[in-house]
Amino acid sequence: CSALLYSLGDLKASKRVSYFALSLLERLDCKEMLPRVYLLIYLCILSTLEPSNEISEKLLYGYKVGMQTGDIKFALCNARTHCAQRFCCGVGLDVLIRDIRVWEHQMIEYKQEMSRNSMKALRHTVLALINFSVDTMQQNGDFLAEGKKLLNGHIEKNRQYLATVFCFYFSCVSYIFCNYEFARDMVEMRWKLENNLKLRFGAHGAASFFDTLISITLAHKTKEDTWKKHAHECFEKALKYSKGRPHRVLILKTEIDVLMGNINNAVTNYDKAIVAAGESKHIHEEAIANERAGDFCLSKGDARAYYYYSRAHELYLQWGAKGKAVQLGGKESPLTFPSRF
Repeated sequence: CSALLYSLGDLKASKRVSYFALSLLERLDCKEMLPRVYLLIYLCILSTLEPSNEISEKLLYGYKVGMQTGDIKFALCNARTHCAQRFCCGVGLDVLIRDIRVWEHQMIEYKQEMSRNSMKALRHTVLALINFSVDTMQQNGDFLAEGKKLLNGHIEKNRQYLATVFCFYFSCVSYIFCNYEFARDMVEMRWKLENNLKLRFGAHGAASFFDTLISITLAHKTKEDTWKKHAHECFEKALKYSKGRPHRVLILKTEIDVLMGNINNAVTNYDKAIVAAGESKHIHEEAIANERAGDFCLSKGDARAYYYYSRAHELYLQWGAKGKAVQLGGKESPLTFPSRF
């Protein structure tokens, strides 16, 4: 019920039902139901409200209880969601890929194809961030070629929810690598597929966050009113799903202001967003905010662009996105950094 209310956009009702379910679970001490309740609640509304580290601990506990009680399916669903949540809150990619491989092995052992297929999308994304290089891109033509084959296979087999999971991760990594055409293709495909789904993959609020960023970038590049409209619509949705992540609101608000030409306080506002992202310990989104500030300064001929790009480079390395750091930091002059404008 909470998950359905969440997917329908009734966040207040979803929150009430979620806390009621948790209280019942505690009073009845029903361990057999815990993995299922935790999955639906911490996948949906509470994923946008409670601290990231607490959500990770809850999902990990859901996995452990499920394995202990024999509910293997929902145990590994909790593991899969645990990994997705950790990716969305900026956990180190080297640690994350290690966990992904361990749980993928279990998913193969217990024949949990749904969880394994979802985990594949995340694995391709993480490995792209770690291993991407310009030379590899030029030689192979597409750093997500294998992942795209899997995505197309899910679409052909009418696995629409799984396809939207792939689309989200690939739009996310494409945006980070400034591959905006592919990012556009992925968000448009996901939006089309979601029209046939009751439950959507919100990625702990990250889907609306990246949808807004991608729409803003495409509005800048194409000058099309359609993408400007999408940007505002996605921003309104992001406001609903970012209650516990205020830095996302600050990043998007600054980006919207720049899109609309309100640039007098843009650098100050980027700085506020950067500080807030750092306080939230979302290191990847702190890196994105720095890169966006660098893009803005570069577009105005402001020498501070070099500082922001350098800081973004440091943060991407700390996150473990060595491939992105190589792409961003492989230039000697700030004037040669790739700009979104």
